[in-house]
Amino acid sequence: MVMQQAIVVRNARKRYGKGVPILNGLNLNVPRGCIYGLLGASGCGKTTLLTCVVGVKKLDTGEIWVLGGKPGTEDSGVPGPRVGFMPQDVSLVAEFSTIGALYFFGRINGLDDQIIDERYIFLKDLLQLPPKNRLVKDMSGGQQRRVSFAAALLHKPELLILDEPTVGLDPVLRDNIWNHLVKLAHEEGVTVIITTHYIEEAKQADKIGLLRGGLLLAETSPRELLEEWNTDSLEEAFLNLSQLQAQNPNEYNVQMTTPSIDITEIISANSMYDSYSKKKHWELQSNGKKRCHALLVKNGLQFVRHPGGVLFSLILPMLQMLCFFNAVGQDPKGLSMYIVNHEAGNCTGGRYRGNVFYNETEQTCDFVDLSCRFLSGINDSVVEKIYYDNYENALHDISMHKTVGIMQFKENFSTSLKEMLEGVLSVSDEAILSSKIEMEVHMPDRQINLFVQRKLYDSFFNDYENIMRECKISSKYADVPIRFEQPIYGSKDQTYLSFVTPPFLLSTMFIMATSICSSIIITDRNSGVWDRVLVQGVKTPEILITHLMLQIIVIILQVAGTLCFTFLGYGVKCKGSMAIVIFLAVLEGICGMSYGFLISVMCTSHALVNYVSVGSFYPLILVCGMIWPIEGMPKILRWFSLTLPLTTPGMSLRAVLEKGNALNDPEVFTGVLVVLAWIACFIGICLFQLRVKST
Repeated sequence: MVMQQAIVVRNARKRYGKGVPILNGLNLNVPRGCIYGLLGASGCGKTTLLTCVVGVKKLDTGEIWVLGGKPGTEDSGVPGPRVGFMPQDVSLVAEFSTIGALYFFGRINGLDDQIIDERYIFLKDLLQLPPKNRLVKDMSGGQQRRVSFAAALLHKPELLILDEPTVGLDPVLRDNIWNHLVKLAHEEGVTVIITTHYIEEAKQADKIGLLRGGLLLAETSPRELLEEWNTDSLEEAFLNLSQLQAQNPNEYNVQMTTPSIDITEIISANSMYDSYSKKKHWELQSNGKKRCHALLVKNGLQFVRHPGGVLFSLILPMLQMLCFFNAVGQDPKGLSMYIVNHEAGNCTGGRYRGNVFYNETEQTCDFVDLSCRFLSGINDSVVEKIYYDNYENALHDISMHKTVGIMQFKENFSTSLKEMLEGVLSVSDEAILSSKIEMEVHMPDRQINLFVQRKLYDSFFNDYENIMRECKISSKYADVPIRFEQPIYGSKDQTYLSFVTPPFLLSTMFIMATSICSSIIITDRNSGVWDRVLVQGVKTPEILITHLMLQIIVIILQVAGTLCFTFLGYGVKCKGSMAIVIFLAVLEGICGMSYGFLISVMCTSHALVNYVSVGSFYPLILVCGMIWPIEGMPKILRWFSLTLPLTTPGMSLRAVLEKGNALNDPEVFTGVLVVLAWIACFIGICLFQLRVKST
C-alpha cells in the first residue's frame, strides 16, 4: 500500500535574480500525520521552500503537490483554511489585541466567534498567551511569537507549517509545545512541518530533512540518522553530512525518497483521504463575505488605533486648507516706500493734502502742492510712506532696509500738471517730464511689485478723477484710452486665490490619499501580514477592495472637512453645482489612493515609498497649473501636463466654480475621464505587479 503523502516535491528549482539558486533540484516527501523537521542554516532555502508549499511563491521549475493537489488549485485547498501557517516573522497587525488577532485569523478561516472564544481558552493555557486586551505593539518579542503560533493553531488545520516557532521561548514552554505537536500528529492525524534553530529538539520529529545549498542531504528519521553516524547528536550528524557534501556535492542529494512509486500513484492514494478530510473540517467554510468582514475590521482597527494616522488623515487636510487660505492670495502687508518730494517735502508729516483752486469766472484751475494730494491718497495699509530730503540718501538706505522702492516728485510738479491740462499740444518737454511721478521699484519679488503698481495706479486715477471734478471737468478726460468691461466669467479684479484654489483642493485630496494608502499597505507587506492572509485563502482583490472601502470613507470625511473650510469658512463662491465639486474631489482622492496602492506594491520599504511619493508629487504640482498657468509652458510640456491626474481635473473644477459649467460640459467631463483613466491604470498595474511578485 502506498503511504499517504501530505506534501510531495519533485525537482524544485527557485532562483532570485541572477544569483545562486535557492532551491536546486530539491526532492521531498512529507507523509500525512507526522512531524517533519526541516533543518538547515539560515539562507539554505527553508523559508523559500515553505512559501512555495503554501502557494505564496511559485517554483521556477519542478512540481509541488500539497494535500492531493498543486498549491493554488481547488484540489489542494492551499492556500486556504486546510493549512495553518506561522511564518518566520511575527506577521501580526500591531494594532491588534491578543483576542483581536485570533478573531481576525479565525474569521478569515471560516470560524464563528463562539468557536474562537472556546479555542482561545485552550490556547491561552497551552501557550501562556498575554492578556486578551493587550495590543501586539505593546508585547515582548516572545509574547508576539506565542500569539502568532496561536493564530496558526486556532482553526485546527490538517497541515501545520511552522517556521521557527520556538525561537526565544522558555525551555519548559518549548517542551509543552512539542508535546502538543506530537499529540496533534499521532492522535488527530495533523501533518506538521517545523523548522528550528534548535537542531537537537528535532529528535522528537518523526522524520527530518537536512537542507543545505538548496538540496536535501538526507531525509530519514532522527533515530536512523543517529545510528548511521553512530552519534547521539543531530548537530554532529548534520555537520558530518555537510562536510561530505562540500567534498562530493553530487553524491549527497536526495533524488527521490520513494523511487519505486510513480507520483500519480501517490496522488491517487490521497484522494480517498482528502474526501474524508474535507468533511472532517466542515467548520472551515471560509467565504468571501467572512474574509472581507475580517479585513474591514482589521483595516478599521489599524486606522482608529493609530492616533498619528487619524490626525494625519482627518486633521491635516483641514490644517492645510487653513494655512492655504491665510498664507496664499492675501494682499501683502507691512510694506514701505521711500518718498522724495521736491515740491512739498513731507507734506507737514502727511497731514497737508495740497489745494485745488477753481476760478468760476475764468473757468480755470490753479494747483498747489498736488503731490501731497496724491500721497495722501495712498493708503498706509498698502505701503508706509517714509520721507527723504534727497534721492541719494534714499538710494543709500534702500540696500539696508526692506522697502518696495522710491517715489519722486519734481519741484514744479503741480504747475507742470496744470500746463498739461491747459494745452496738451503746446506743452513743453520739460513740463511733460516734470508732471510725471517717477517710481523706481527695487523689490525683487514680482508679486509684490505687481501688487504695489496696481494699487498705486488705482490710487492715482482715483485722485486724478476727483481733481477733474473739482475743476468742473468731466472725469472721462482722466481715463486712459482703453476700458476693461466686466468679464463674462469671474470678476474684474480676479485674485490669485481664486485661480489656485481648484487645483490646490484636488492636489490635497490626491496627496493625502496617496500617503495614507501607501503607508498602510507597505506596513502589511513588510510585516508579513499580507502574505500570511494570502496563505489562509484571502484573495488579493479582497484585500484591495476592503482597503478601498475604508479609504473611500476616509476620503469622504476629508472632502467634507476641506470643502466646509473652503466654502463656509472662507466664503469661496461656487457658480456651479456643489455635487459636481464633491464628485471631483472624491474621485481625485480615489485616484490618489490607487496611486498609493501602486507605489506600495512596487516599493519594498517605507523609505522608498516616501522617495517615490515626494519625487512624484512635486513634478505634479509644478506642471498642473496651480503655481503658474499651463499656457506659460512650452507646448510639449503643456500637452504632457494635460494628461496628468491633476491638470485637466483642476481646470474642470475651476470651470465649475467660476463658470458654473455642468457635468456634461466638455471642459468638465474631460477632467472626469482623465481621473477615471488614471484610476483604471493604477489599479491594473497594481494587480499585474502583485501577480508578478507571486511568482
